[in-house]
Amino acid sequence: MNPAYRTHLILSFLIDGAHVLIWTGFTIYQLTVVNMSPLQLVLVGSVLEITILLCEVPTGVIADLISRRLSIMLGFTLTGGAYLLQALVPTFPIAVLGAVIWGVGITCVSGAYDAWLADELGQEHLGSALLRGEQVARVAALCGLAGSAILGSIALGLPVLVGGCLFIIGAAYCLIAMPETHFRRAVDDERTTWHRMATTLRDGVRLVRRRPYLLRLLAVLFFFGLFSEAWDRLWQSHLVLTFDLAALTPIAPIVLLAALIGIEMLLSIAAAEVLRRRLRSDDQRQTQRLVFGFTAVMVAGLLIYGLAPHIGIAVIAFLGFSVARGLIGPLLSTWQNAQIDDSRVRATVLSLGGQSDALGQLAGGLPLGAIGNRSLRAAFVTSAILLVPNLWLLRGRPTLAAVPVLEAAELVDGSTTN
Repeated sequence: MNPAYRTHLILSFLIDGAHVLIWTGFTIYQLTVVNMSPLQLVLVGSVLEITILLCEVPTGVIADLISRRLSIMLGFTLTGGAYLLQALVPTFPIAVLGAVIWGVGITCVSGAYDAWLADELGQEHLGSALLRGEQVARVAALCGLAGSAILGSIALGLPVLVGGCLFIIGAAYCLIAMPETHFRRAVDDERTTWHRMATTLRDGVRLVRRRPYLLRLLAVLFFFGLFSEAWDRLWQSHLVLTFDLAALTPIAPIVLLAALIGIEMLLSIAAAEVLRRRLRSDDQRQTQRLVFGFTAVMVAGLLIYGLAPHIGIAVIAFLGFSVARGLIGPLLSTWQNAQIDDSRVRATVLSLGGQSDALGQLAGGLPLGAIGNRSLRAAFVTSAILLVPNLWLLRGRPTLAAVPVLEAAELVDGSTTN
């Protein structure tokens, strides 16, 4: 097995399992142990998105200039430290500080990880590897669900503590086992490090401007971020409050929600395997059609979930939406990487995509939260409307030949100008 592929699968299991282990009960931990109000929860989320927005591109530039492997290790370490800090000191100021540290950690990993994997495996194998990683992550998530229920029954802060340690272990594993054989570090010359960082950022932005489809992808990522806050923060509240889940069954709502998430993960594993077998990573037209189709499923799922008169219909809508959303992530990563001809600015360009998503989440979070305070149904319908522009942006045929490989390399070398 390719060492990079093996590392990708192990990290997919370890990091995604740790994430689910923490987040299954993290909101309950913040509400009951940290004694945070709903407003404070929203504020912490906004601090996280602002941090991501500010740090996404600079950390991507650093990954392109120094080392993707080092950037990933730093990101896992910061993320683990942020969770450990919040588990050991359960106060609101520490929660805010933890959001800042975690936000920096997220940006260290986001662009660098996909750029590292694309360089080590090659574009032709990237899509299949990402989908296999998604399957492994779903299996890990099932383990994380079980672990969170067991540890959380002992102490709500225990899953956060153990999950933070797992992120640190992930960083140590990268130090020991992560290969970085195809990355070419920038050659030192008379320019300063800061000047080279500015040059890499400028060349990455220039490449995006010269490739119209990269600009369109940034807009797509913005709208994926714009709609998401209502779903991520309110979908559980909709099931519990709108349909009065506690009155329907004597089973505790948290158990029912965990079971529902488990069913969704099993469906996602099966769907990802079917997609992985049929996906051709070099066929960008196929990838675009799939992203368009899954986006349409998400829009329909949001509308049905928000307007469903019966909880059974809402559950079906939840499952359809969640499976489609989970499959879109690897497809978008594959598609975005295919537009980047020069690996020297790959992490920078991918970080611009992460920044677009963070900007969308920041723009949509508080307004959708305010709508949700008045009507949860209206919040989901509004979210569906906000996602509709992506159906327009994803229409038509991909323009992969907007900038030839040679021209892209010339842009990075600075031999062409705007």
